[in-house]
Amino acid sequence: MAWWSALSLLPDADVVGFALGVEYGDPWGHRGATHSLAVAMAVGAALGLAAPRFKLPPWRIGAFAVAVLASHGLLDTLTDGGLGSALLWPIDLTRYFAPWRPIPVAPIGLDILSPSGLLVASIELVLFAPLFAFALGLKLVKRYLLPVWCASVWLLVSGDPVREAAIGFVLREDTEYAWGFSERSFKTIGPGESDADVRRLIGAPLAEWWVYRSGPDGCPAVYFKSDIVTPERLVESCSRRGIRPGLSRTDVHDALGPAGGVCWSYSRSPGQRHYRVRVVCFSEGKVVEIFRQWQ
Repeated sequence: MAWWSALSLLPDADVVGFALGVEYGDPWGHRGATHSLAVAMAVGAALGLAAPRFKLPPWRIGAFAVAVLASHGLLDTLTDGGLGSALLWPIDLTRYFAPWRPIPVAPIGLDILSPSGLLVASIELVLFAPLFAFALGLKLVKRYLLPVWCASVWLLVSGDPVREAAIGFVLREDTEYAWGFSERSFKTIGPGESDADVRRLIGAPLAEWWVYRSGPDGCPAVYFKSDIVTPERLVESCSRRGIRPGLSRTDVHDALGPAGGVCWSYSRSPGQRHYRVRVVCFSEGKVVEIFRQWQ
Protein backbone atom coordinates (compact mmCIF):
# COMPACT_ATOMS: atom_id res chain seq x y z
CA MET A 1 0.00 0.00 0.00
CA ALA A 2 2.86 2.38 0.81
CA TRP A 3 4.48 1.73 -2.58
CA TRP A 4 1.31 2.27 -4.59
CA SER A 5 0.43 5.37 -2.56
CA ALA A 6 3.88 6.81 -3.29
CA LEU A 7 3.50 6.01 -6.99
CA SER A 8 0.16 7.81 -7.06
CA LEU A 9 1.99 11.03 -6.13
CA LEU A 10 4.40 10.80 -9.08
CA PRO A 11 2.34 13.08 -11.38
CA ASP A 12 2.77 15.93 -8.88
CA ALA A 13 6.52 15.87 -9.45
CA ASP A 14 5.75 18.60 -12.01
CA VAL A 15 5.64 21.18 -9.18
CA VAL A 16 9.45 21.21 -9.41
CA GLY A 17 8.93 23.19 -12.61
CA PHE A 18 7.77 26.25 -10.65
CA ALA A 19 11.30 26.77 -9.34
CA LEU A 20 12.64 26.41 -12.90
CA GLY A 21 10.36 29.07 -14.36
CA VAL A 22 7.76 26.73 -15.86
CA GLU A 23 4.34 28.38 -15.79
CA TYR A 24 1.27 26.59 -14.40
CA GLY A 25 -0.47 26.53 -17.77
CA ASP A 26 2.54 25.30 -19.78
CA PRO A 27 2.46 21.78 -21.27
CA TRP A 28 4.91 20.63 -18.58
CA GLY A 29 3.37 22.84 -15.90
CA HIS A 30 1.37 21.56 -12.93
CA ARG A 31 -1.39 19.15 -14.01
CA GLY A 32 0.11 19.11 -17.48
CA ALA A 33 1.96 16.29 -19.23
CA THR A 34 2.68 14.24 -16.10
CA HIS A 35 -1.06 14.01 -15.43
CA SER A 36 -1.83 12.62 -18.89
CA LEU A 37 -3.04 9.14 -19.74
CA ALA A 38 -0.04 8.76 -22.10
CA VAL A 39 2.47 9.20 -19.26
CA ALA A 40 0.44 6.84 -17.07
CA MET A 41 0.61 4.14 -19.76
CA ALA A 42 4.33 4.74 -20.42
CA VAL A 43 5.29 4.46 -16.74
CA GLY A 44 2.98 1.47 -16.31
CA ALA A 45 4.62 -0.29 -19.25
CA ALA A 46 8.09 0.41 -17.82
CA LEU A 47 7.11 -1.02 -14.43
CA GLY A 48 5.54 -4.02 -16.10
CA LEU A 49 8.77 -4.72 -17.98
CA ALA A 50 10.77 -4.39 -14.76
CA ALA A 51 8.42 -6.60 -12.72
CA PRO A 52 9.98 -10.00 -13.66
CA ARG A 53 13.29 -8.92 -12.13
CA PHE A 54 11.47 -8.77 -8.77
CA LYS A 55 9.55 -12.00 -9.45
CA LEU A 56 6.27 -10.12 -9.88
CA PRO A 57 3.57 -10.68 -12.54
CA PRO A 58 4.32 -8.14 -15.33
CA TRP A 59 0.82 -7.69 -16.75
CA ARG A 60 -0.75 -7.27 -13.34
CA ILE A 61 1.89 -4.80 -12.13
CA GLY A 62 1.77 -2.80 -15.36
CA ALA A 63 -2.01 -2.60 -15.47
CA PHE A 64 -2.29 -1.65 -11.81
CA ALA A 65 0.39 1.05 -12.22
CA VAL A 66 -1.52 2.54 -15.14
CA ALA A 67 -4.72 2.58 -13.05
CA VAL A 68 -2.98 4.23 -10.09
CA LEU A 69 -1.32 6.95 -12.19
CA ALA A 70 -4.32 7.63 -14.44
CA SER A 71 -6.60 7.96 -11.41
CA HIS A 72 -4.49 10.90 -10.19
CA GLY A 73 -5.21 13.00 -13.26
CA LEU A 74 -8.84 11.92 -13.37
CA LEU A 75 -9.40 12.78 -9.71
CA ASP A 76 -7.81 16.20 -10.28
CA THR A 77 -10.56 16.91 -12.80
CA LEU A 78 -12.99 16.62 -9.87
CA THR A 79 -11.34 19.41 -7.83
CA ASP A 80 -12.82 22.88 -7.45
CA GLY A 81 -9.70 24.93 -8.24
CA GLY A 82 -6.47 25.20 -10.16
CA LEU A 83 -6.33 24.23 -13.81
CA GLY A 84 -7.76 21.04 -15.24
CA SER A 85 -5.70 18.00 -16.20
CA ALA A 86 -4.08 17.62 -19.62
CA LEU A 87 -5.42 14.09 -19.94
CA LEU A 88 -4.83 13.78 -23.69
CA TRP A 89 -1.30 15.24 -23.88
CA PRO A 90 0.56 15.23 -26.29
CA ILE A 91 -2.33 14.93 -28.78
CA ASP A 92 -4.37 17.68 -27.12
CA LEU A 93 -3.17 20.31 -24.62
CA THR A 94 -6.68 21.06 -23.34
CA ARG A 95 -7.00 21.08 -19.53
CA TYR A 96 -10.09 19.06 -18.63
CA PHE A 97 -12.47 19.37 -15.69
CA ALA A 98 -15.33 17.04 -14.83
CA PRO A 99 -18.90 18.40 -14.81
CA TRP A 100 -19.08 17.70 -11.06
CA ARG A 101 -16.21 19.00 -8.90
CA PRO A 102 -16.79 18.02 -5.25
CA ILE A 103 -13.15 17.75 -4.11
CA PRO A 104 -11.54 20.93 -2.70
CA VAL A 105 -8.20 21.75 -4.31
CA ALA A 106 -5.22 21.06 -2.06
CA PRO A 107 -2.41 23.58 -1.40
CA ILE A 108 0.85 22.86 -3.22
CA GLY A 109 4.02 21.68 -1.46
CA LEU A 110 4.51 22.12 2.27
CA ASP A 111 1.39 24.30 2.41
CA ILE A 112 -0.50 21.01 2.70
CA LEU A 113 0.55 21.14 6.38
CA SER A 114 -1.23 24.47 6.85
CA PRO A 115 -4.70 24.65 8.47
CA SER A 116 -6.35 24.90 5.04
CA GLY A 117 -4.30 21.94 3.79
CA LEU A 118 -5.25 19.81 6.78
CA LEU A 119 -8.89 20.75 6.24
CA VAL A 120 -8.69 19.54 2.63
CA ALA A 121 -7.04 16.29 3.78
CA SER A 122 -9.83 15.79 6.33
CA ILE A 123 -12.51 16.31 3.69
CA GLU A 124 -10.81 13.80 1.37
CA LEU A 125 -10.62 11.32 4.26
CA VAL A 126 -14.40 11.55 4.67
CA LEU A 127 -15.10 11.40 0.93
CA PHE A 128 -13.02 8.26 0.41
CA ALA A 129 -13.74 6.60 3.77
CA PRO A 130 -15.46 3.55 2.18
CA LEU A 131 -12.40 2.92 -0.02
CA PHE A 132 -10.03 3.26 2.92
CA ALA A 133 -12.12 0.78 4.89
CA PHE A 134 -12.08 -1.68 1.99
CA ALA A 135 -8.31 -1.30 1.45
CA LEU A 136 -7.61 -1.91 5.14
CA GLY A 137 -9.97 -4.87 5.28
CA LEU A 138 -12.14 -3.19 7.89
CA LYS A 139 -15.74 -4.31 8.17
CA LEU A 140 -17.16 -0.88 8.80
CA VAL A 141 -20.02 -0.98 6.31
CA LYS A 142 -22.91 -1.09 8.73
CA ARG A 143 -26.45 -0.03 8.07
CA TYR A 144 -26.25 2.82 10.54
CA LEU A 145 -22.90 4.09 9.19
CA LEU A 146 -24.03 4.54 5.58
CA PRO A 147 -26.52 7.35 6.39
CA VAL A 148 -23.84 9.03 8.54
CA TRP A 149 -21.36 8.90 5.67
CA CYS A 150 -23.92 10.19 3.15
CA ALA A 151 -24.86 13.06 5.47
CA SER A 152 -21.19 13.93 5.99
CA VAL A 153 -20.51 14.00 2.24
CA TRP A 154 -23.58 16.17 1.67
CA LEU A 155 -22.45 18.59 4.37
CA LEU A 156 -18.91 18.84 3.02
CA VAL A 157 -19.28 19.04 -0.76
CA SER A 158 -22.89 19.57 -1.77
CA GLY A 159 -23.88 22.84 -3.41
CA ASP A 160 -27.44 22.41 -2.24
CA PRO A 161 -29.00 25.75 -1.14
CA VAL A 162 -30.15 24.24 2.16
CA ARG A 163 -26.62 23.05 2.93
CA GLU A 164 -25.19 26.46 1.93
CA ALA A 165 -27.69 28.26 4.18
CA ALA A 166 -26.87 25.92 7.09
CA ILE A 167 -23.13 26.55 6.74
CA GLY A 168 -23.74 30.29 6.45
CA PHE A 169 -25.74 30.25 9.68
CA VAL A 170 -23.08 28.30 11.56
CA LEU A 171 -20.21 30.47 10.26
CA ARG A 172 -22.14 33.72 10.71
CA GLU A 173 -21.80 34.44 7.02
CA ASP A 174 -20.85 37.96 5.92
CA THR A 175 -21.06 37.98 2.12
CA GLU A 176 -21.44 41.04 -0.09
CA TYR A 177 -21.95 40.50 -3.81
CA ALA A 178 -21.26 42.74 -6.79
CA TRP A 179 -24.18 44.73 -8.17
CA GLY A 180 -26.03 42.67 -10.77
CA PHE A 181 -24.64 39.35 -9.52
CA SER A 182 -26.99 36.38 -9.27
CA GLU A 183 -26.17 32.84 -8.17
CA ARG A 184 -28.35 31.37 -10.90
CA SER A 185 -26.45 33.19 -13.65
CA PHE A 186 -23.09 32.41 -12.03
CA LYS A 187 -23.85 28.68 -12.22
CA THR A 188 -24.33 28.93 -15.99
CA ILE A 189 -20.77 30.17 -16.62
CA GLY A 190 -18.40 27.54 -17.98
CA PRO A 191 -14.83 27.25 -19.27
CA GLY A 192 -14.28 28.82 -22.66
CA GLU A 193 -16.80 31.64 -22.32
CA SER A 194 -15.55 35.15 -23.06
CA ASP A 195 -15.04 37.89 -20.50
CA ALA A 196 -17.72 39.89 -22.34
CA ASP A 197 -20.22 37.05 -21.82
CA VAL A 198 -19.40 36.88 -18.11
CA ARG A 199 -19.83 40.61 -17.70
CA ARG A 200 -23.16 40.43 -19.52
CA LEU A 201 -24.38 37.59 -17.28
CA ILE A 202 -23.29 38.78 -13.83
CA GLY A 203 -22.13 42.36 -14.28
CA ALA A 204 -18.90 44.07 -13.32
CA PRO A 205 -16.78 42.53 -10.53
CA LEU A 206 -16.09 44.08 -7.13
CA ALA A 207 -12.35 43.69 -7.71
CA GLU A 208 -9.92 41.98 -10.05
CA TRP A 209 -6.30 40.91 -10.07
CA TRP A 210 -3.72 40.39 -12.75
CA VAL A 211 -1.55 37.32 -12.39
CA TYR A 212 2.16 37.45 -13.23
CA ARG A 213 5.16 35.18 -12.77
CA SER A 214 5.90 34.34 -9.14
CA GLY A 215 9.36 33.86 -7.64
CA PRO A 216 11.86 35.88 -5.60
CA ASP A 217 12.15 38.63 -8.23
CA GLY A 218 8.68 38.38 -9.68
CA CYS A 219 5.41 40.12 -8.92
CA PRO A 220 2.85 37.34 -8.40
CA ALA A 221 -0.30 39.43 -8.70
CA VAL A 222 -1.61 43.00 -8.72
CA TYR A 223 -5.03 43.78 -7.27
CA PHE A 224 -7.39 46.47 -8.57
CA LYS A 225 -10.52 48.11 -7.24
CA SER A 226 -12.31 50.72 -9.33
CA ASP A 227 -9.55 50.23 -11.93
CA ILE A 228 -6.70 51.36 -9.65
CA VAL A 229 -4.15 49.40 -7.61
CA THR A 230 -5.21 48.84 -4.01
CA PRO A 231 -2.87 48.70 -0.99
CA GLU A 232 -4.41 45.40 0.08
CA ARG A 233 -2.34 42.34 -0.85
CA LEU A 234 0.40 44.48 -2.41
CA VAL A 235 3.53 42.40 -1.84
CA GLU A 236 7.07 43.73 -1.50
CA SER A 237 8.31 42.13 -4.72
CA CYS A 238 5.66 44.10 -6.65
CA SER A 239 6.63 47.33 -4.90
CA ARG A 240 10.22 46.81 -5.99
CA ARG A 241 8.96 46.68 -9.57
CA GLY A 242 7.39 50.12 -9.17
CA ILE A 243 3.85 49.01 -8.36
CA ARG A 244 2.18 51.24 -5.77
CA PRO A 245 -1.39 52.06 -4.69
CA GLY A 246 -3.25 54.41 -7.02
CA LEU A 247 -1.67 53.25 -10.28
CA SER A 248 -4.02 52.64 -13.20
CA ARG A 249 -4.23 49.51 -15.33
CA THR A 250 -2.25 51.29 -18.03
CA ASP A 251 0.50 52.12 -15.54
CA VAL A 252 0.74 48.48 -14.44
CA HIS A 253 0.77 47.25 -18.01
CA ASP A 254 3.61 49.66 -18.85
CA ALA A 255 5.59 48.50 -15.79
CA LEU A 256 5.01 44.73 -15.93
CA GLY A 257 3.69 44.00 -19.39
CA PRO A 258 0.62 41.91 -20.20
CA ALA A 259 -0.66 39.68 -17.41
CA GLY A 260 -0.59 35.91 -17.71
CA GLY A 261 -4.14 35.73 -16.40
CA VAL A 262 -6.95 37.85 -14.97
CA CYS A 263 -9.38 36.99 -12.16
CA TRP A 264 -12.62 38.78 -11.31
CA SER A 265 -13.98 38.66 -7.77
CA TYR A 266 -17.74 38.99 -7.31
CA SER A 267 -17.95 38.66 -3.53
CA ARG A 268 -16.22 39.86 -0.38
CA SER A 269 -16.68 40.14 3.37
CA PRO A 270 -17.03 43.72 4.63
CA GLY A 271 -16.44 42.52 8.18
CA GLN A 272 -13.49 40.24 7.28
CA ARG A 273 -15.43 37.14 8.29
CA HIS A 274 -16.45 33.96 6.49
CA TYR A 275 -18.09 34.49 3.11
CA ARG A 276 -18.98 32.76 -0.15
CA VAL A 277 -16.15 33.10 -2.66
CA ARG A 278 -17.31 33.75 -6.21
CA VAL A 279 -14.37 34.24 -8.60
CA VAL A 280 -13.94 33.80 -12.35
CA CYS A 281 -10.44 33.61 -13.89
CA PHE A 282 -9.52 34.18 -17.53
CA SER A 283 -6.64 33.48 -19.87
CA GLU A 284 -6.55 35.31 -23.20
CA GLY A 285 -10.08 36.55 -22.56
CA LYS A 286 -11.58 33.07 -22.01
CA VAL A 287 -12.80 31.50 -18.75
CA VAL A 288 -10.33 28.92 -17.42
CA GLU A 289 -11.24 28.70 -13.71
CA ILE A 290 -14.36 29.22 -11.63
CA PHE A 291 -14.21 29.31 -7.84
CA ARG A 292 -17.34 28.71 -5.81
CA GLN A 293 -16.42 27.93 -2.21
CA TRP A 294 -16.35 29.18 1.37
CA GLN A 295 -13.60 31.39 2.70
